[in-house]
Amino acid sequence: MSFDTMYGEEPFFLRKNNIWAVPISHYNMEMAAQVRRAFHEIRPDCVAVELAETMQLQLLHAASRLPDISVVIADSGSHDPIYYMCEPCEPAFEGLRSALESKVAAWCIDLDVDYYPDMHDFLPDPYAIQRIGLKNYYEAYKKFRGIVKNKEDNDREIHMARRLKELSLSHERILFIGGMAHVEAVLNLVDNESFPKLNHAPRNVVEVCSLTDQSTREIMAEYGWISKHYETWRHTSNTPPDRQKLIYELFKEASTNYIKNTGNVFPGYHLRNLMKFLRNYALIRNQLMPDLHQILSGAKGCVDHNYAYEVWVLATEYPHRRNIDNLPELNLKIEDVWGHSKLINFHLKSKNPKSASAQRLRKDRTKMRFDPPGPFSICSYPPEDVVIEQFGEFLKKKGTQILQEEGARTIPFSSSIEDGIDTRETIRHWHEKKMYVKTKGKPPGRVGSIVIIFNEDADGDEAKSNPYSWTTTWIGEHSQESDMSFYATPVTANVVGPGISRCEYGGFMMSYPPRRLYDVWSDPDYADCRTKAEVLLKAAIDYSVQPLITYVAATPPRSAMKSYARRFGKKVVYLPIGQLSPVTLSKLRVFHVLDSHSKRNIAGEYIF
Repeated sequence: MSFDTMYGEEPFFLRKNNIWAVPISHYNMEMAAQVRRAFHEIRPDCVAVELAETMQLQLLHAASRLPDISVVIADSGSHDPIYYMCEPCEPAFEGLRSALESKVAAWCIDLDVDYYPDMHDFLPDPYAIQRIGLKNYYEAYKKFRGIVKNKEDNDREIHMARRLKELSLSHERILFIGGMAHVEAVLNLVDNESFPKLNHAPRNVVEVCSLTDQSTREIMAEYGWISKHYETWRHTSNTPPDRQKLIYELFKEASTNYIKNTGNVFPGYHLRNLMKFLRNYALIRNQLMPDLHQILSGAKGCVDHNYAYEVWVLATEYPHRRNIDNLPELNLKIEDVWGHSKLINFHLKSKNPKSASAQRLRKDRTKMRFDPPGPFSICSYPPEDVVIEQFGEFLKKKGTQILQEEGARTIPFSSSIEDGIDTRETIRHWHEKKMYVKTKGKPPGRVGSIVIIFNEDADGDEAKSNPYSWTTTWIGEHSQESDMSFYATPVTANVVGPGISRCEYGGFMMSYPPRRLYDVWSDPDYADCRTKAEVLLKAAIDYSVQPLITYVAATPPRSAMKSYARRFGKKVVYLPIGQLSPVTLSKLRVFHVLDSHSKRNIAGEYIF
């Protein structure tokens, strides 16, 4: 038997006489979009779907409620509930919904069976449809499928073929929406002259219910962000939505909420790292696109738990839940509908809810001011000083280590194994019967200053595009603190408590030992520097008592700055900021300024 096919830019379907069939897999956006496009192309006068015939009335009711979410519940023979999730991205319900909207006959033609075995068909990732089309996707499925049908499958196919043949006698154009494992077999069986009598499983109770907001977030097959954008696409004539672009937009919008709710920065490399990580994560699981669990895991690992939570809130939010007909609302869990699932936890950084007094103090900030009595009265918050000094020590060691690795070489073993055996070189020269060892280079000294540039803010920018307009120099209060010079957001821009301001570094320089640093921003020796970052680097070179300066930024310094360092027998060691932990950098970038030392006693109530 042969089928007519339509493919390419047009919707794909199989055809047998007056029956057009779209092969689907259930509960994914790409398949639902193919059904929608096929419906408009074929313009049928009847739609038949692979759903239980005994529940047709309730299933049609659920489809009529879309885009609101419904769940059809039936009792099985063992009195365990059976759930049919009705949501926009389910292809069978898309077929019913399109038929109802166009006032076309709609039928559920599947045989209702009990104790259907738990079988998993091997399907390519549905996102491939976006790139290669449903025709190529379906042919790939037929080529590699290895599922073995059971008696229930054969009975269902016979029943659906009988119902299609009955419908073909009274309708001219029938759109059949069936699973990929069954659709061709059903079309072949339509030619049979007779069909055995098959009985549906008895259903005592079949009910249509709605879901609570929490349950909707948890058990939708296509999470709310995807379903919401699919719903928007249904009312347009554009190309079906691209899942990859939707995930990218999800991350971007979640970053806006993350910045607003936490005050942390969200540098652009977070998005790059996220998309690259999730691509690799999906590929090792034989997928093209990540699922929601993988998306949240990637957000936690590449940024932090607070950002992952913002992604979850946005991803699972579904604005079309209304329940205007007042159906019973169920609070189902994901295990009730889909079985075993993976659990993900968010450990959010926030103030202890027991500290009610601190929360009351934080509520009304309209009367809070930051008015230091003089420019020399402002001070830092000591716990943040400890963190940044520790990170400074780490960068000093890192700078020395980089030079050691750059100067490392491999030599034949003579009397000492030096810094360890070089296995690769030993194997490469195995024919020589010699062993090779590594010897690290010897750096010219230690690191005396470090510079970290989060945002290379040009000194001549306008105030509107120059958020890091505050420049100052801080002197270490004791021998364990470095002198620091930095540029940051204005000290009065974000007052979080009485005399307590939250600021954000654009870049800073630290030099040790303390109490030697003049105000570098008013020093005429640095007037020729092009950017604030160069001012800090040049000052770091001048004030370093050691021959090495660690420079952390997105781009390396100009060669002129390296030449300037060589004039004084010093060396700038460049470390790309992308090699450092984004979580640690986010913590370092935000700091607090107090208008006097007395505020240190209460600062902990406003800083988190």
